[in-house]
Amino acid sequence: MASLKETLNNLPESPGVYIMRDSEGTIIYVGKAKILKNRVRSYFRHSEDRDSKTAMLVSNIYSLEYIVTHTEEEALILENTLIKRHKPKYNILLKDDKTYPHIKITVQDEFPRVEITRRVKKDGAKYFGTFVKMSAVRDSVEVLRKLFPVRTCKRAISTQKTQRPCLYYQIGLCSAPCAGKISKEEYMELVKKALAFLDGRHDDVIDMLNEEMNRYAEELKFEKAAVIRDRIKSINELYKKQSVYTLKKEERDVIALYSDNWHYAASVLAIRGGRLVGKRAYVLEGMGAEEPGKAIESFLVQYYDSNPEIPKEIALQHEPESFEALSGLLSKRRGSKVNIVVPKRGAKAELVNIAEQNAKEELELHQRNVLAMQAKSMELLKKLKDTLRLEELPKVIEAYDISNTGSTEIVSSMVVFKEGHPDTKSYRRFKMKAITQQNDYGSMQETLLRRFNRYLSGSNDEAFSTLPDLILVDGGAQHVSVSKEVLEDLGIDIPIWGMAKDDRHRSHRLVNGVTGVELRRDNDLLRFVASIQNEAHRYALQYNKNLRRKRMQKSVIDELEGVGPVRKKALIKAFGSAKKLKEASVEEIAQVKGIGPNLAEKIKKQLESK
Repeated sequence: MASLKETLNNLPESPGVYIMRDSEGTIIYVGKAKILKNRVRSYFRHSEDRDSKTAMLVSNIYSLEYIVTHTEEEALILENTLIKRHKPKYNILLKDDKTYPHIKITVQDEFPRVEITRRVKKDGAKYFGTFVKMSAVRDSVEVLRKLFPVRTCKRAISTQKTQRPCLYYQIGLCSAPCAGKISKEEYMELVKKALAFLDGRHDDVIDMLNEEMNRYAEELKFEKAAVIRDRIKSINELYKKQSVYTLKKEERDVIALYSDNWHYAASVLAIRGGRLVGKRAYVLEGMGAEEPGKAIESFLVQYYDSNPEIPKEIALQHEPESFEALSGLLSKRRGSKVNIVVPKRGAKAELVNIAEQNAKEELELHQRNVLAMQAKSMELLKKLKDTLRLEELPKVIEAYDISNTGSTEIVSSMVVFKEGHPDTKSYRRFKMKAITQQNDYGSMQETLLRRFNRYLSGSNDEAFSTLPDLILVDGGAQHVSVSKEVLEDLGIDIPIWGMAKDDRHRSHRLVNGVTGVELRRDNDLLRFVASIQNEAHRYALQYNKNLRRKRMQKSVIDELEGVGPVRKKALIKAFGSAKKLKEASVEEIAQVKGIGPNLAEKIKKQLESK
C-alpha cells in the first residue's frame, strides 16, 4: 500500500470518493469530492484553522485511498453506500435501526388492498409514510377504511366466482369486492379516492365525493348519497385539526440541523397539501467532522435512500455542498424534478426555523437521556462492585464463552461491556488451535492465554492493549479455577467470576471458586449479568454457525487430487453437483474437457472412497 505522502502527491483532478483509515486499517472517514486533489489535500493544510473535530480526524489518519468516479453524482451515491457499509467513526451517520411503519396500497393488484408494512419494496405498490408511531398508522388506516372501505385481506378475487363476505363488510370497513357487492369500476374509484386522501389532496377528494353525492341524489339513491355526505363531513372535521402553513396545495419537506460540539440532530417537517402532516427527528451519531453544508447533504442522501417519498420541493437550512449533483440524484429517484431551496426570508424561512427548533429539542432530549442512562449504568456498576466486593468499579468487563460442534468448529467469544454498555468494536473471537477435541476447560484456557499474551506483547489492537476491571466466564467454579490458573501464570491480577446457569439456561448466580452470589434477589443485577452472558453466548454461537456453514458448503470436488480450479469448474458445469459426479461412470467423467481417461479413473476411485 502506498504511503500517505505518496497518495497525497498522486491524487487525480477527478471526482471521486476518498477513504481514510487508522493505524489498524479501520475505515474512520469516507468523503466525496468534485476534485479529489483539492479536497483531500485541504485536510492537511492550515492546521491552525482546523476545528477540534477535524483536528482529531486528521491526527488519526494513517493511510488513504480513493476511488475515481465519472461524475460528482456517482461519487455521492458511492459515498453513501460506503458510509452505510463501514459506519466510519467520524462520519455523520443516520442510525435508524428501526424500520418505520408505512401504509401500503397494492395498486398493482386487480383489486388493490391496504395494509401496514415496515418493509418498502419496489413492487409497484404505493407507500405512504413514514410514521414514527404504529398507533398513528393504525388510526390512519381506520379512518381510511371508514371513509373508503378498501379491502385488507389477501383473498384471491375473481369476477367469475363470488365468495361469502367477511365480518368487515358487515361493519362497513370493506366493500366486499370478493362477494360482488361492488363493481370493479366502483372499487377502483374508492381506491383512487383513498390514494388522494393519503397523498394529502383532501380538497380533490371532497370535490370527487361531492360529484358522487350529487349524482346519487339525482338518481334518487338517497341512502348512498347520505353515506357520501357523512364521509365528506368526516374529512372536513379531520382537515380542520391540521395546521395550515400555506393556502397553496404545496408538497414540501423542510429540513434543518442543530449541533453542539460533537453531534448533530436533524428534523424533517412534511408539508402536504399546504398542511403539516408529519415530523421526524434524528440524532446523527458519529463525530460529524463536517461543515453544516456537508452534514445536511450527507443526511439528505441517507434519509431519502431509506424513505421512498421524495416531495417536489425540499427547503433546507444550509446549502448542500454538491447542490447540482444532489438535486439530480433526488430527481432521478423521484422520477421528476426536485427543487432544492435555501430560503432566507418569508414563510419557508419560518418553517426552517421551526424545524431547527425541533432539531434542537431532539438533541437536548437525547443528551438528557444519555446522562440518565449513564447515571443508571454507574449505579448498576456500583451495585455489582459492592456485591462482588471488588476494589475497583468494573467500568470495563470482558466476558467469555465457548461453542463447538463436537470436535469441530471449536471457538470462543470475547465480548466487552464499557460503563455498562456493549462495546461491539472491541468484540473478538477465537478459533482453537491447540484444542482439537471437545474440552471447554482447555478451550477457555487457550482463549485467555492468547488474549492476555497479546496484551503482554504490546499489541496495537485496541481490544487487547488494555486490561479489563472484571472477567466473567460462562460456567461454574471449575471454569473459574482453570481461568485463574492462566492469569496467575501470566502474572496478571484481575477478578474472575463464573456466570452459572439454572435449568432455563439463565444466569442466576455468580461464583468465583470460593463463594457464590445469588442474583435472583436483585432483578436489575440479574438482568444485567444475564445480558452479558447472552451476548457472549450469541457471539460465540454465531461464529460457530458461520464456520459450520462454510464446512457444509465445501464440496468433495475441492478435495480431489489433480483437480484444480479450471477442471473443478468444468466438472461442476458438466454434472451440476458432487452427487451427480459420484453417480457418473468413468467414461462420462473422461468426456469432460481437460479430464481424460486416466484422471477420470483417479477421480472415480477418490469419490468411491469418500
